[in-house]
Amino acid sequence: MERDQNWLRSVRRKNQAENFKAVSAYLLRNVEITYLRRLQDTPSLRNDPERNFRTDKLDKINRLLSNISVEQVRAEFVLRNTLGADIPADQISSGESEAIALASEIMYFFETVDINKFNVLLLDEPDVHLHPDLQARLAQFIIGEVDGLPPEVRQTVALCIATHSTPMVCAFTSSDYTSIGTKHFDVNTVSQAAANGQLRKVAPFFGHPLSLSLSQDIPLILEGEDDERVWQQAARSAQGRIRLFPILATSVDQQSELESFCAPLLSTLYDSPIAYSLRDGDGVSADLNPIGPVRRFRLRCYAIENALITDECLDILGTNWEAFKVAAGQWAEDNKEHRDVAFVTELVQAPDRMRNKKIKKIRQLICSIAGSKKPWEVVVGQAIGAINISLETNSPMSLMDFIGPEAVKTLLGGG
Repeated sequence: MERDQNWLRSVRRKNQAENFKAVSAYLLRNVEITYLRRLQDTPSLRNDPERNFRTDKLDKINRLLSNISVEQVRAEFVLRNTLGADIPADQISSGESEAIALASEIMYFFETVDINKFNVLLLDEPDVHLHPDLQARLAQFIIGEVDGLPPEVRQTVALCIATHSTPMVCAFTSSDYTSIGTKHFDVNTVSQAAANGQLRKVAPFFGHPLSLSLSQDIPLILEGEDDERVWQQAARSAQGRIRLFPILATSVDQQSELESFCAPLLSTLYDSPIAYSLRDGDGVSADLNPIGPVRRFRLRCYAIENALITDECLDILGTNWEAFKVAAGQWAEDNKEHRDVAFVTELVQAPDRMRNKKIKKIRQLICSIAGSKKPWEVVVGQAIGAINISLETNSPMSLMDFIGPEAVKTLLGGG
């Protein structure tokens, strides 16, 4: 590949490449090099302390993975399990291997888009070897790559994806750039049509028929992608104890629509219908009434990222509140010119840890100050997955108190 710039294009045109995943690993290295060159040439990117190859690239790949992560150790990429032990590349599952390879190839495409050409990425059944939830997450990964392009560059890009995967099709409907066509046997013309709003509403409920039919998970309507990622992680970390199926609403209004849409639909499908909905606190404390079989809850904090400063999440980060305040004070002293230094200072001085204020812009910074490289959604999700609902807590700074005791016992205990 280094000797011949046309090698990759030539072999892929023939749908051939020996050692396909070795090539993907090579392309991940090229993604890193290309990203670092862009970092060097883009002052706004270079001067942002929260932007780097790990946060912008590796973390996105790791959100596709449940039991392993791709880490950088000096000049090499290594695979590690949840305990931090290195794993040889030939010992991970085919699905994990496929997800890493696909993500690397897709990132390479987007990092090397030529604005002077029309760039086309062809993906033939990328869902093969991936379980239904991962198929949906891969679709969201691709959507994120498209959304990350500047508008003038996005106009030069098209992705053509062939798939039999209902989860993937349904996940793609969340993007305004998606159009869907059906290919019938012996018909060589495919007509594309934009994904309509009604399909977008129905898609979350029926997008994962295999996982739903096998696990009998209860739908949980959530306000935003952040909450969705947190509860996906919570379900994985709980190892089967949390039987919830996160459903994404992109706004409060859409959450209300989904609640109203879901209630009569579930009643026609099931003898004992039940669904949950969890909203941000947004500074409001009033309880929510159910809508038919949809039980509705409100966070007892501003938003799900506020849970980062609860005792349980700080424990996941390897610290506690007193130690964090010391670390934050030292960080503020060392970073007096940082744009968020006043915000961090306000956080550690607040008697309620700013539980009812918006801390979105410093949520990953909190993890960094605590000395952790984990994405904040993983931290909160792991803490939720570890909650023992049989243990009562009177701490006003506990994760159960921030989410709400009734919501925790219902969502985690099925009550």
